[in-house]
Amino acid sequence: MTGDSYLRFLPAEEPRLRPGIGLALGGGFARGYAHLGVMRVIEEQQIPISCISGSSIGSILGAAYASGVPLSRIIEKGREIRFRDFARWRVSRFGLASNERLGALVQRFFDSRQFEDLLIPTAIVATDLATGDPVVFKRGSLSDAIRASCAFPGLFEPIQIGTRHLADGGLVAPVPTRAARELGAEIVVGISVGMHDGQAGPPSNIFQVVSRAVSAAQKHQLEGWERHADIVLRPSVQGLAWDDFERIDEAMEAGAASARSALPQIKKLLATHQEDSFDPGRQGEFLFAQALR
Repeated sequence: MTGDSYLRFLPAEEPRLRPGIGLALGGGFARGYAHLGVMRVIEEQQIPISCISGSSIGSILGAAYASGVPLSRIIEKGREIRFRDFARWRVSRFGLASNERLGALVQRFFDSRQFEDLLIPTAIVATDLATGDPVVFKRGSLSDAIRASCAFPGLFEPIQIGTRHLADGGLVAPVPTRAARELGAEIVVGISVGMHDGQAGPPSNIFQVVSRAVSAAQKHQLEGWERHADIVLRPSVQGLAWDDFERIDEAMEAGAASARSALPQIKKLLATHQEDSFDPGRQGEFLFAQALR
């Protein structure tokens, strides 16, 4: 993947440096709940989040938080969510299900509907099925971008936006660290939960076939996204299957443990960058946004 092929769906302003850390949240279906554990530790430690980028489930959780929904409410909703809440089985030539319900969920649950209304700058990554390139959303409808980023191939039908047919962002950006860097983050923390289904032995259904194929392909993309990260967290969630949504507490604890282990490194990087990157005006905006929660 070259710099020229890293597409943007809409023109964006030139990035400016922001204080705090940029979070890059990867995909992984139910395993992605580990992101919530990471964010809880970050919030408890009062570490400012300068921006968020997300692929697949990372786009849902990251955008919800950036929209102003309190983390406790996101966790509460996560305990209730099941596959049927965001998917509807509808076998077609392009997939086994539609994720239209996900768009409706975003409209009901999020405190913002557009990227421009978010309290924290956010980027969401999808994949252009015609070119194989990343498409990075930074403006416009959140629900459309999230549906596209979560359209896992073979399972969900692709999402058409304009002339593009888009699918899961994790295909090209397993952890969207580059998108976070392009938002202006000086310190990027990437969170990888992996795409493998967590089951041993041969695959037993079409989802396992596709997810393992994607996981195998992503092994060759590690250098691509890791080189844009200052810190990489890998929560221990290998035992969770893609649809283990009821095991949210296990996933969150794994995420929290990985975040706690990285706290010394995160704080050291923040201290190093503080003198050059601290902007009282921007920090005031962040504290005000937190107060609104």
